[in-house]
Amino acid sequence: MSDFSFKKGERISSRRTISTLFTEGKAIPVHPFRILYQYRYSNVAKHPAAIAISVPKRLFGKAVDRNLLKRRTREAYRRSKPFFYTSLRKLGLHVNLVILYQHHQVLDYHSMHDALRQGLELLVQEIS
Repeated sequence: MSDFSFKKGERISSRRTISTLFTEGKAIPVHPFRILYQYRYSNVAKHPAAIAISVPKRLFGKAVDRNLLKRRTREAYRRSKPFFYTSLRKLGLHVNLVILYQHHQVLDYHSMHDALRQGLELLVQEIS
């Protein structure tokens, strides 16, 4: 299995889990993202992290723009995942994340990737 894959088990689809993240989760602001997270100690989980990605309709009225930003965010996460998973496995944690895009303009992929990587590094530092 490739380290860069993004399987269905790594996605959050439960409305209850997502609403719990919004109400009880902690936040890390990293421009242009806001990362909401909750973690628990677990060495049994197949995937050390599960994510959901959100781009608000109030910022981008066109679905084309929202979908583009979600694709870019998903790709940036997928490419940053091996470092993130290694860190979580060392700590013995399972993390649920919601990655919110909060900038008013469509940014290029490279700046999004750098920001998301920085956000995941901050998350690992804050948890450990």
